[in-house]
Amino acid sequence: MNKNLFTIDEKKYPIAWRFNSQDCLLSFDEKNRIVFLDTEESSHFWDMTLPFEHLMNINSSCYSILEKINLDFNFPQESSLFFKNKLTNISSIFFFWGRKASAIVPVEIFVKAWSDFFYPSDESSILLITNSNKMIFSYEETFFYADILD
Repeated sequence: MNKNLFTIDEKKYPIAWRFNSQDCLLSFDEKNRIVFLDTEESSHFWDMTLPFEHLMNINSSCYSILEKINLDFNFPQESSLFFKNKLTNISSIFFFWGRKASAIVPVEIFVKAWSDFFYPSDESSILLITNSNKMIFSYEETFFYADILD
């Protein structure tokens, strides 16, 4: 099936423009496996799991950096190894585009198309690893693998 035939409702999920884009790396079936949360669900889930309001306002007492790495958005396949290594034995992740937009994403889909989730200009994207206190966030092409501290 043509990957462009599946369109995600951008009125309900404004972040869906990334996945409706012609250059999205995901197929129809892969997009269909992503569970988008609406604004209210995303905000509630953020508040339950993250001890800060916005990534750019995060206090260093909220996290501990375990690893810092530069990834190249021009070579996403090579850079995907970082995510593959960090997400070994994990079946799905929670991805936030700020407090009001999020999704539950199967790891293999995220690893394949991580650059459809993170953008170099993002200032609020967070990958939350399920069943752990670990997250990955970025600033431009620098990625941080970190523990979330209580």
